[in-house]
Amino acid sequence: MSTNTQFYGWKLLGVFWLMVFLNLGFPVYGSSVINAAMAGALHLDRKTLGSMFSVYMIMSGLPGPLVAVSVNRFGVRRTLIIGSAMVIAGAVLMATVVSTGLGAAIAFGVLVGTGVATGAALASQAGLAKWFVRRRALALSIMYSAGAIGGFVSAPLLNRIITMAGDWRVAWWVIAGLSTCAAIVAALFVKEQPSDLGQVPDGVAGGSASLRARPVAPFITTEQWTYREAVMTPAYWLMVLSLVGGSCGYTLYLAHGVVHLADLGHSRADGAWAVSILAVTGLGAKFVVALLGDRFDPRYLWALFTAFFALGLYLVIDARGELQLLAFATSLGIGFGGGVVCLMAVLSNYYGTKVFASLAGLAVAINTTASAFAPYIAGWLYDNGYGYRGSFLTFSAWCLIGALVLFAVPPPTRGVRRVAVAHTR
Repeated sequence: MSTNTQFYGWKLLGVFWLMVFLNLGFPVYGSSVINAAMAGALHLDRKTLGSMFSVYMIMSGLPGPLVAVSVNRFGVRRTLIIGSAMVIAGAVLMATVVSTGLGAAIAFGVLVGTGVATGAALASQAGLAKWFVRRRALALSIMYSAGAIGGFVSAPLLNRIITMAGDWRVAWWVIAGLSTCAAIVAALFVKEQPSDLGQVPDGVAGGSASLRARPVAPFITTEQWTYREAVMTPAYWLMVLSLVGGSCGYTLYLAHGVVHLADLGHSRADGAWAVSILAVTGLGAKFVVALLGDRFDPRYLWALFTAFFALGLYLVIDARGELQLLAFATSLGIGFGGGVVCLMAVLSNYYGTKVFASLAGLAVAINTTASAFAPYIAGWLYDNGYGYRGSFLTFSAWCLIGALVLFAVPPPTRGVRRVAVAHTR
């Protein structure tokens, strides 16, 4: 074992941050701008645009349980490399041969979507859960900030590249190159677990007695649940269903937000800027989780963020001015940016790290599969003269109800009172 006394977890956090930045931030947020440009160039209707994004959302979440299996069987490093390779393949196809909605659904929807599911947050957060316990919310918040920063950078950057090149395909070459870098970084620097380096979670073995002496917060279980036990608890399903409204609303906005704003009189550059605002304001929410999520049960923060997301979905309906654009994008950014971190923190806190990857994979698979229908249905409604108002209102109401449920749902128990073990000096 390594005799190195410097805790590798913080370096690994930087590696995972880069993976999410490259393999999630650019394909997810950047594709909103690229696909809007592609739809205009290829004369695609709104239903086709929505269908393409629906396939992407299904494939970015449905493989979640398989990603958990891959992480458990092959390890985090190999899983991230496989995901990066799939993003590269899909991006290259988009940049070269795709010329129809069906082709885009296969290359972007299936390949890039599965690559994002495999090569970004799901595998990375499973790795982080092994390295951090008492500072888990902080570590997850830092990692997920990569997606927000990636979104802030990617949307205007790729829009500028498309404008300068006069061709939306060039932007996909950029994404292919970035995912190639991600694969190389994963191969060189990802370590599976602290014991591989003779270390323990949160610090080096024998060198962090003061850290280990701190009591574990009462909302962090010291037990290791089984998968069957966890999925049999009502709390798990109430949390998953509460998330569905936000997932649907988020998918709806990413698929149709830029063209919806164009309908309201905004330019494509305004739409790209709104995506950037959404992404960067999520950083503020992640900062709140990092600051408070290890001191207070992050479920309560999650409820607050979900209420913010409900507000954003309501405001986007008639966001005609710059102030309205700023207000809805900020609300959506705070709501989604904080909520996704809280979900992962709560699942690992309540059920333990052993089953975390499987529970997170199932939750993501359910939410992304359900939310995949939102862009298609919204596009069909738009093409048939109903506009987007009803779609945004539906998921705004769902999020508001979800916020109340999250605030009220009690933590799960295994039939006996969970007691956190407090270590004393």
